[in-house]
Amino acid sequence: MLNPLGVAIGLFIITLFTTYYLLQRQITQRQQAENILRQQTERERLVSQIAHQIRKSLNLDKVLVTTVAEVKQFLQADRVLIYRLWEDGTGSAITETVSPDYPCILGETFPAEVFPREYHQAYTQGKTRAITDINHGDIEPCLAEFVKQFGVKAKLVVPILQEVREVVPHSQPYLWGLLIAHQCEKTREWQPWEVELMVQLANQVAIAIQQSELYEQLQELNIELENRVQQRTEELAKTNNSLRAEIVERKRTEVALNHTNQTLQSLIAASPRAIFTLDLNNNVKIWNPAAERMFGWTEIEVLDQPNPVISEDLEEYKKIKQNVIEGITPPSLEVSRYKKDGSLIDIVFSAAPLRNTMGIISGIVAVVADITERKRIGKALRRSEERFRSLIENALDVITILDTDGTIQYISPSVEKVLGYQSANLIDQNFFAAIHPDDFVTTCYHITNAIKNPDVPLPVEFRYCHEDGSWRTLEAISQKFVDDSELTRIVVNSRDITERKRLEEVRLALEKEKELSAMKIRFFSMASHEFRTPLSTALAAAQLLENSPHAWQDDQKRTRNLRRIQDSIKNMVQLLDDILTINRAETGNLEFNPTQLDLEKFCRQFVEEIRLSDGSEHIINFVWEGNREQAYLDEKLLRSILGNLLSNAIKYSPENTQVDFYLIFQEKEVIIKICDQGIGISINDQNQLFEPFHRGKNVRNIPGTGLGLMVVKKCVDLHGGSLNIMSESDHGTTVTVTLPII
Repeated sequence: MLNPLGVAIGLFIITLFTTYYLLQRQITQRQQAENILRQQTERERLVSQIAHQIRKSLNLDKVLVTTVAEVKQFLQADRVLIYRLWEDGTGSAITETVSPDYPCILGETFPAEVFPREYHQAYTQGKTRAITDINHGDIEPCLAEFVKQFGVKAKLVVPILQEVREVVPHSQPYLWGLLIAHQCEKTREWQPWEVELMVQLANQVAIAIQQSELYEQLQELNIELENRVQQRTEELAKTNNSLRAEIVERKRTEVALNHTNQTLQSLIAASPRAIFTLDLNNNVKIWNPAAERMFGWTEIEVLDQPNPVISEDLEEYKKIKQNVIEGITPPSLEVSRYKKDGSLIDIVFSAAPLRNTMGIISGIVAVVADITERKRIGKALRRSEERFRSLIENALDVITILDTDGTIQYISPSVEKVLGYQSANLIDQNFFAAIHPDDFVTTCYHITNAIKNPDVPLPVEFRYCHEDGSWRTLEAISQKFVDDSELTRIVVNSRDITERKRLEEVRLALEKEKELSAMKIRFFSMASHEFRTPLSTALAAAQLLENSPHAWQDDQKRTRNLRRIQDSIKNMVQLLDDILTINRAETGNLEFNPTQLDLEKFCRQFVEEIRLSDGSEHIINFVWEGNREQAYLDEKLLRSILGNLLSNAIKYSPENTQVDFYLIFQEKEVIIKICDQGIGISINDQNQLFEPFHRGKNVRNIPGTGLGLMVVKKCVDLHGGSLNIMSESDHGTTVTVTLPII
């Protein structure tokens, strides 16, 4: 039997859930209605805003820019543009707004194939096109491939239509352009309200276009009207002022004529050249002050008298006069004439026809220039040029004038003596082409430096190919060439120093041979001395052991003498090693075989070896800094470096003193620094540290060969490193070796 209470509770729960479901459904429907209403409100606001912008502004470009910006923001599209169609079928993106991640097509013009004319009719009738996916929509493959280059995945296109005016009333609108929205990030399902919004905005854009065109037509009509009014006003003013203008023009002509006459008289009087006029009978009518100064006759002396400068007996003057009478301006005449005082001057005589008020030739006007000084200077220049040309052509130096790219514009004939080439065959050839490849870069820099730094000529030596294929050594200096040309050029003065270089090499070789000979004598002297000392020590110890049986029985004496023999042999072996190392380095046979080394471990082991062999019990303090351990170095050469430096530090330091050995790793190099508290090196001796067999004056009786630092220098150089020594007498020495490790 059912429980009444349970049934009631069940009914209550069902009723409660039913009520909740209905309420939830009502809330959902209300939210959807609110969203639709909000979208509709936003669309109406956008359309109203753009319409207001159109009414407020006649600037079409501003309206179009505002429209595409608002549409992009409202639709959340990646690109919005207005595509304008032109009469020839092509089109352009005249306004665009696009997200930063996608290409801009503003201003690009596309061919007619992008939007064929057969598509225009459908859009003219109001068609819109919403493409959800470029790859799967109803779109031609070629067009799909075209838009993909701009990152388009979905697009919405609506037409912008214009009414045809001034042709046929009530005719069909024409397609002015397209309003296009692109979605580039992903495909997009365009909503009906989005299409409707684009259509409304396209209509507003069409209104703005019509409004702009009407405004332009109105402006044109206003301008045309203003031009007509101005034209009629000007015509009336011309009619009213014609008589007045004639009167003014006549007065102005008279004033101008008087002014011209005065100006001509002033010019003739002030002219630095002699000016005079002659009638057809060769009598002087005008004689300016310059003519008085040039020839010595005053105006009173020559006026209405025969021309004293050039008589009609001169054959060239007869030809000039005949040309003038025929109305022809003859060429100038250069001639030598006498002045009033009897001196001779060179002049240039120029003549022209002189006409009267009727236009008839009534005389001759002559202009004369004194060219005596100019001809003198010209002759001097020609003589100077001939002297310099003779000097250049007969000099042993080769004078070359180059363009900035090395093209030869001139080269002196001496090039045949020096290099075997005919100078004419080198014109327009490149000067740098025959330079030895090893000298090419340096030579080009020094020669072209004359353009950048004309005040600092840089001499340069280089090898140049002779015509027979041999190389000649030239010494050259270049300067910027200054002439009347606008082009920048370089003059190069080259001298053959091949023989001088050969003699210099012979001299250096002789000096080197002499130096080597002296070094050999020093070497044999030092070697004999250095070998004699340890041999004598070893021989004495051996004889003592041989002749004194008690020495063999006494452990202390036996050990001391055997150690003397061992130390002597070690010194001789070290001396031989140093000599062989230096000899290999000098002859280029010292091998460099770098390998990966655990440098910190290697140095610690080497320090222990030195400690075991050091009988004077020095304290060797090894310090390691940095993070790197591996280094690419030659182990044998590194052993020579460390052995010589540490043995020197111990040898020249008092017993029981400390020698500091620093190993410092840096990014691309390792620094080895060894510091002692020994006798140090004087300033004078520091200049000869790396000379063979040289030892400081303060070493006293401390044994040594003077080869250690020279060996270290050779080993460091092979590594491409550097060696620095800081020392002061009685204050110790610090040797710093820097080696690249990469």
